[in-house]
Amino acid sequence: MSGGAVTSTLRHVTDRKLTKLAEHQQAFELQKAAMLDACGKESNDAEKVRILMNGFKEHAIKYNQGESMVKNIEMFLDQARHDPSVSASLLGEWRAWLEQNLDMHTDKYDYADLFGRLVTEWIENPSDAMKELNAHSGAPQEDLPGARPGSPDSDVDSFDMIGRKEMHEQRKTLEDWIFKEPQIDTSAIKNYLDDLFVPHKKAKLSQKTPLEQLRHGIGEWTGEINVDEDAICHAIQGILRADLFTGPKREQLVDLKSRPEVIKEMVDVLRMDLDSLRSWEWPGPVSVLLRRQLNGKYRAYMDEEVHTAILVHVVGANIAVMLKNAFTAHFHSGAWTQAPYRSMTWLDRRRRHYFLGKANIQTSGGCPSVRDTRRETFMDDWFMTQMPSTIQEGNRDYNDDGTNFDQTKSPLEIKQSLLRMATTEMLVNTKLYGEFTILASDFKWFGPSIPHATMLTVLEYFNLQTHWLDFIKKFLNAPLVFTQDGPDAETRVRRNGIPMGHVLSDALGEAVLFCLDFAVNRKTDGAVLYRFHDDLWFWGQESTCVKAWQTLQEFSEVMGLHLNEEKTAAAKVVSPEKQALAPLHKDLPKGEIRWGFLKLDAKQGRWVIDQQNVDEHILELKRQLAACRSVFAWVQAWNSYVARFFTTNFGQPAWCLGLQHLNLCIETFERIQRSLFAESGAANVAQHLRSVITERFAGANAISCGRPIPDAFFYFPVELGGLGLLNPFIQLCAMRKDSHEDPAEDLEVALLRQGEAYEEAKERFEAGEVPVDQAMPVFSKEPFMDLDEYTRFSEQTSDSLATIYQQLLCPTEEAHVDMPISVEHAMNQLPRDKCNTPGFSNSWYDLKPYWKWIIALYYGETDKRFGGLAICEKGLLPLGLISILRSEKVRWQG
Repeated sequence: MSGGAVTSTLRHVTDRKLTKLAEHQQAFELQKAAMLDACGKESNDAEKVRILMNGFKEHAIKYNQGESMVKNIEMFLDQARHDPSVSASLLGEWRAWLEQNLDMHTDKYDYADLFGRLVTEWIENPSDAMKELNAHSGAPQEDLPGARPGSPDSDVDSFDMIGRKEMHEQRKTLEDWIFKEPQIDTSAIKNYLDDLFVPHKKAKLSQKTPLEQLRHGIGEWTGEINVDEDAICHAIQGILRADLFTGPKREQLVDLKSRPEVIKEMVDVLRMDLDSLRSWEWPGPVSVLLRRQLNGKYRAYMDEEVHTAILVHVVGANIAVMLKNAFTAHFHSGAWTQAPYRSMTWLDRRRRHYFLGKANIQTSGGCPSVRDTRRETFMDDWFMTQMPSTIQEGNRDYNDDGTNFDQTKSPLEIKQSLLRMATTEMLVNTKLYGEFTILASDFKWFGPSIPHATMLTVLEYFNLQTHWLDFIKKFLNAPLVFTQDGPDAETRVRRNGIPMGHVLSDALGEAVLFCLDFAVNRKTDGAVLYRFHDDLWFWGQESTCVKAWQTLQEFSEVMGLHLNEEKTAAAKVVSPEKQALAPLHKDLPKGEIRWGFLKLDAKQGRWVIDQQNVDEHILELKRQLAACRSVFAWVQAWNSYVARFFTTNFGQPAWCLGLQHLNLCIETFERIQRSLFAESGAANVAQHLRSVITERFAGANAISCGRPIPDAFFYFPVELGGLGLLNPFIQLCAMRKDSHEDPAEDLEVALLRQGEAYEEAKERFEAGEVPVDQAMPVFSKEPFMDLDEYTRFSEQTSDSLATIYQQLLCPTEEAHVDMPISVEHAMNQLPRDKCNTPGFSNSWYDLKPYWKWIIALYYGETDKRFGGLAICEKGLLPLGLISILRSEKVRWQG
C-alpha cells in the first residue's frame, strides 16, 4: 500500500476538478461575451434586457440573487412593449443588474481559479521541515505529495540537515538520559510505598484494605484483550491523535480507516500476535525522529512499523484503562481524605446544630459548597486525567484540543481550567484568610528521565502479573537509531525513560505519579496536587504548601526523578491588611510562578503577560512564516501560532481574570501584528497576504482584473472559498461585553451577603424559630454565636460563597452578533453538505460566535461582489484534499 495513496488519489481528483473549472470558465466567458456583444448592437433598451435574459435562460446561467426579481422583470418587459411609462432609466437599471450578475459569475470563476492555484502551490511546495521528516519516514519519495525524482541537487538532498544549535544540544541531553541506566534503590521505593499505602485500614463495609483492593484490581486482571474491526479503528484514531507519525505513514493510517477489507485481515494477524505476546520482540531497530515544537523544545518520536504501532497501542490502551479503574477505586476507598483549611470539630458541629439548625453544616441553596466543588473538580478533571477511561478514547495528547470522549475535557481545556482555579483560589483565600501561597514545578525531562526500575518496581508492588512486566520491559528497551545520522547510524538500546506518543508510556508514567498524588494528599492532611502529566501545581495556606514541597522533594529522591529548577517556584499573595505575612517561607523555592505567557505578580495579586517572552516568540514566528513556501502553509502556520498558541498561552478570559486581563491580551495582539509587518508596511495580516498573492499570482484573472482581493477571501472558511485565516481579535472583542471589571469586588459583594444571612439567622434563633434537638447539648446560657464563628467554615456552609466561587471559575462567554435578514437568506442558499471547518455550519443557529461575527462583518462585501456568501461554488473546490492536508499538524522549521 502506497504511503501517499490518499493524497495521490485526491490530487488526481483535484487535477480533474481544476481542469473542469477551466473548461467551464472558458465556456462561460464565451457565452458572456456573446450576450454582451448582442446587447451592444441592439438600440432598443427593452430588447437589450430581453437579450440578456434569454441568454441566461439559453445557457442555464444561474442568477446570483433575486430570482423573484427575474419573474417581475419578465412581466415589466411585456408591459414596456405597450406602455411608454416604463422609462429608459428603469430599463437601464435592469440591464445593469443582469450584467452585474454576469460579472459575479466571472468573479466566482476567477476566485475558484485562484483558490485552485493556491492549493496547487501548497502541494508542490512542501516546507523544508516536512521534506526532512518525509525523507526519513521510510516511504518511497515518489509516493510523497509534490515529490519529484531524486537527484544529486534535489531539494531534499540539499536541505540543511545540520539543524539549529539548540537541536543538537537537546539531542545530546536526550541521549544522556535514555541510553544510560541510572542506579535505583528499589528497596527504598518499596519501603516508601509501604509507608504510604500500608497504614490505611479497611473501611467498615469492606473485606480488604485499600492497598489490598488496589492489588486485587491490578493483580487479578485477566489480560483478555478483545480485538475486532472497531478496536483497530480506535487504535488508528488514537495513534493519529497522538501524532506519532508524519507524512506517508500517517497517510497509511488515514487510508486504512477507509479499507474495511484490510482491517478485517489485520484483526486475524493481531489476534495471533496477542496469542504469542509472551515471546514478542521489536522486529528490528526503530527509527527516531526529532520534531520541533512551538515552545522551542524538540521531541523524539519513534517511527516503528504501522502494524507494530497498532499492536502496542491496543495492548497499551487495555493496560491503561485497567490501571485507571484500579486507581479510581482506590480514590473512593476511604484512603484519600479531603479537608478545607479549617475543618469542623465535633463541638463546632454541635454548636451550629443548636444555634442554626441541623441543615447548617452544609450549603442549602442547591449549589455545591466550595469544598465539594473542589473534590468533584479534582476527580472529574484532574485525577489520572492523562489516562483513558475507555479503550475507545486511547491517547490524550498533551496539547490536544480535539474531540472529547465521554464528556471528558480536552487537555487544553484542563490547562485553561487550572489557571481559572488558581486565580479563583487566590481571590478566595486572600479574602477569607488574608494570604494565599502557590507552588509550581515539573520534572526535568520527565519522559526520557523516568527510570525503568522505578516503573517496574511500582507495578510489581501493585501486583501486575510477571508476563505483563516482561512485555513492558521489552517495550521500554527498544533498539533505537537516529535517522538524521544516515544509513550507517549506530543502533543503541533505550535504558531509561519512556517513548513519546504511546498510550502505554502514559500509563507507565501515571502509575508512578499516582503514588505522588496520594503522597501529597496524605502528607498535607487532605489537600490535592493539581497535576497534568508532570506539570505540578499546589496552592493554599503557606504551612500546607511547605508540607507539599517537602513531599515532592522526598518522592523525587526515592523514585530517581529530578525536579526542574527552572520551572520550580513559589509565591505568596497577602491581603493589604496582612502585609506582615508577605515574606515567603524560607523552605519554599524562590522564583516566578508562570503559566503559559503569564507570570504572577504576587504584590498586585494578578497575572501579567511576560512581554519579553512574547518578543522572543515574535522573532520565532517571523522565522517560521518566512520558511513557508505557499500561502496556504503560511495561513496554517499563522493559525497555529497566532490564533491558537498565543491565544491559549495568554489565558482564556474568565470572570476571575477580569477585564484588565482581556484588555492586556488585545493590546499584546496589536503589538504582535505591528511587529510582524513593520518591515512590509502592511497594516494587518490580510493586507500583507493580499500583497503576497498579488505579486505571486499576478497572471491570475482575480488579480489582473485590477480590483483588490476582498477581505472575506482571507477570513471566510474554505467551504465558502476563503483561506480560513483566523483573527485572534474577534473572540476577545466578543467577550468584552460580558467581562467583569473587578472580580475581587464581586467576591466582596458575595461575602457581604453572608453578613446579611448571619443577621437573619440570629433573628430566627432569638425568635425561637430554630427547632431544638433534645439529643443535642444545650448552650442556653450562651448568647448567639458571633459573626466570626458563623463565617469560620464558609467553604463548607456559605451559599453566597459557593455561588460566587462557581461564577469566578467560568470562562467569559462570547457575545453573539445579531443575524440580519439578508444574511439569513444568504445562509439558506448554501449547500446542505457537512462542513469540516470547526465551529462552522451552513445554518446560522449552529455557527459558533466567531463565525457569526465573521459572516456578519464581511457579508456585505461578498454579497456585492459574488451575490451571496459563497466566493466560489463549493463543487469546484478541492475540499477533500484541503481537509487531508489540514488534518496533519504544522511541522515547524527546526
